[in-house]
Amino acid sequence: MFSRTENLQTFTRSYPVVSLFILIQVALFVIEQLGALLNLTFSPLSAGAAINLLIGQGEWWRVVTATFLHYDFWHIAFNTFALVIFAPPLERMIGHARFAAFYLLVGTLANILTYFTKINEPFYGQAGASGAILGLLGFYVYLSRFKRTVILADDTRLVYIFTAVTAVFTLLGSNVAVFGHLYGFVLGFLFGFVFGNRAVPFTRPFQTGRRSSGGPVFVSGSGQLGRIFFYIIIAFAVLGLFFRYL
Repeated sequence: MFSRTENLQTFTRSYPVVSLFILIQVALFVIEQLGALLNLTFSPLSAGAAINLLIGQGEWWRVVTATFLHYDFWHIAFNTFALVIFAPPLERMIGHARFAAFYLLVGTLANILTYFTKINEPFYGQAGASGAILGLLGFYVYLSRFKRTVILADDTRLVYIFTAVTAVFTLLGSNVAVFGHLYGFVLGFLFGFVFGNRAVPFTRPFQTGRRSSGGPVFVSGSGQLGRIFFYIIIAFAVLGLFFRYL
């Protein structure tokens, strides 16, 4: 499910919302870099990053636009890679419109909650798709716990591994929007109860972009190993918060 074997044409036809979101964030990053290179006055980051002082002055669009803006090459490269890996299966499992609504809601609400958490830091700012991407992982954790017939056991184990690694990176890394990541993950999990009620098993598209004619594969839960990974995630989160904020 998380291995991308589609060619570019199949990818864009099968996952149009993911493709659009990637195009938007890459285009904005290119504009940002060209502006810096050519000394232009317009900067997408200046106009759209979630800066607390400016949000407080009424520029609320920033809690939406910040999800599509990135600070440097490695920032956008990592988030674009994560989108390519994690977003397509979910768009196919819950539908294009529901996926778009889920992604935008999680990214926006994560930025809003971060704003109110950091409201006493007027110069605090954030940008990037990380909150929405953590929402994808939160949604997959919901599926692995409550909709086990739509996600394979092997994919469930990968979700737990990716989540644990991301938790360590978030809590111990530098220059990381910890609250944005945390809120994104929790919101993704909770919104699973809303957007996941009609989720269907992932079916890989043909290279022409059409659905596979094969039927869905139903499997049992992730078993003892899945539960172990679940508790490892909780332990990493608690320890990380303890050492960071004690």
